[in-house]
Amino acid sequence: MTASYRLASPTRFSIAAAGLVLMCICRPLMLLGQQSPTRLDTLHVQAASRVDPNLPALTRSIQLLTAEDISSLPVRTIAEMLEWATGVEVLNRSPAQSDLSIRGASFEQVVVLVNGVRMSDPQTGHFDLDLAVPLESVERVEVIRGAASALYGADAMGGVVNVVTRTDAVPFGGSVHGGSWRTMRVAARGGVTAGEEGGMSFNAGGEAARSDGHRDGTDYETLLFHGSLSHNFAWGRLAGDMGVSRRDFGAQDFYAPYPSFEKTRTQTASVGWESGVSQSLDLDLRLSARRHEDDFVLVRDDPSSYQNQHTSSQVGGSLLGRYAGIGGFDIAVGGELFRDKLTSSNLGDRSEGRGAVFAEALLSRPRSVVMSMGIRADWHQEFGAFVSPSLSASVIPDESARIRAALGRSFRAPTWTERYYQDPVNIGRPDLEPERAWSGELGLDLFASSGLNVSTTLFVRRATSLIDWAKSETAPDADPWETRNVEDATFKGIEADVEFNGPLAFRWTLSGIALTVDANEASGFRSKYALRPLREQMTLGAERSIGSAASIRIRVRHARREDENSYRRVDLRLNIWVGVGWLRLDMQNLTDFNYPDVTGARAAGRAFFAGYSLAPN
Repeated sequence: MTASYRLASPTRFSIAAAGLVLMCICRPLMLLGQQSPTRLDTLHVQAASRVDPNLPALTRSIQLLTAEDISSLPVRTIAEMLEWATGVEVLNRSPAQSDLSIRGASFEQVVVLVNGVRMSDPQTGHFDLDLAVPLESVERVEVIRGAASALYGADAMGGVVNVVTRTDAVPFGGSVHGGSWRTMRVAARGGVTAGEEGGMSFNAGGEAARSDGHRDGTDYETLLFHGSLSHNFAWGRLAGDMGVSRRDFGAQDFYAPYPSFEKTRTQTASVGWESGVSQSLDLDLRLSARRHEDDFVLVRDDPSSYQNQHTSSQVGGSLLGRYAGIGGFDIAVGGELFRDKLTSSNLGDRSEGRGAVFAEALLSRPRSVVMSMGIRADWHQEFGAFVSPSLSASVIPDESARIRAALGRSFRAPTWTERYYQDPVNIGRPDLEPERAWSGELGLDLFASSGLNVSTTLFVRRATSLIDWAKSETAPDADPWETRNVEDATFKGIEADVEFNGPLAFRWTLSGIALTVDANEASGFRSKYALRPLREQMTLGAERSIGSAASIRIRVRHARREDENSYRRVDLRLNIWVGVGWLRLDMQNLTDFNYPDVTGARAAGRAFFAGYSLAPN
């Protein structure tokens, strides 16, 4: 049987879409006769701390994007949602494939989690956002800026993104959207509780989307599903979730100057049990697995010319104990053990083990001082041991101000792609050394009774043995991209967020980041990723509700990358209540500004989308 490297026929897409529409308009029989669902008081996974998810957030630079943001922003994917976070750059190739950067870190230097479970791919960071989570299933997205290896080990140099799925038992909700480039998207989600006091909870969501793409070779078709189930069990709460995703997309010029095509498949599963052993001791046991398949054809119409097929997996578990001490002193101690495997036509068959033990202590004095201290020792089968300490604290002189500071060490082991990949224009090196970095930050948060909020952070990250793809500047067309260790690089910057009630009854936001990079690297080479972050980014946003029947949200963005001209982009969403749901009108890149995406080709121009979202009962 010959593999197909064209998108599926509209008939196959229509069948998937029809199934989701049916979910939107038909309530399951098991809900009949049931009382209105109640919101469960469950423990939400938060990425800020192992000890207490709430207090340590006071000591770090953290931003939350909520379900309310999803409904008011002109976004259709989690990647597009992350574009609205300060200090975050989403390097879009198309809605089917994007890279992620925080504070100028490369896409390999950011950890992505779903409900606290690691989703970052051991083969390459290009797949970190291949998430099996529909946008409608997202409760919030947590963005932790700065080093977090003391919490999550390798790769957490620039920051961490944690996608938290919804647990509320809304019976049904769904949406249908369409617009520019023959884009179509349909999605649905729902949930149910059962048993005494909501002892069991089930949630599920799915979406199907397709598009011809904004330029040749960026067409795509995606299908996502995510489900979760939790139940009271043995003096605790047993919870599991699973997800599957399918992405077929044109990849012209994504990684090389060829009309390429790519197919990816992702399957995830996790199960966890959390129990209060005593009034002061909690145990958290979790098992998880992730499998990712990638089929890449260099020349779409000639698969036999060059083709890569990779299947990576990571399986393991963790055990964590939390102890609530006396006088505001709490601790957490735990460990984890994982096995990563790869079967690849290009990279070979690989298998590596990794493990860690970690501890964190929290000292808090309400409305006064909060201090978090952490240490983690990681072991990697190929690269040995790494120790990552961290220290963060905040001083709260009064209810209107907070001063915070953080210091931490982080590291990153090179991926299999960086070590072993070979194609006509990219060459990996197996002798790469791991990256290491020290990061520090100092921040000030101000809160006024008038609704004015200001948050400012100064940060620095000094990295050694930085890994990057590079090529000779003297013969850029003849030489391939090759991985290497940059001697060292220092990233310095400032980020700020301001919110206030302003003119025309709008809620105004102003956010931005400015960054400098000082690299000691071998002369005569050009960096592909690691040394070419956004140097400046500024966003002006405005949001207003018009009674209870309409709302509008506008964003104007200015950005500039090293060695490129700056660009400006305007996006907006208009929500209007019609019937039993919201009519949503989106306009992206309203001024049709011409600027390059991460591949160097033109980014998406002016686009219009319209849709209808059924409000949950």
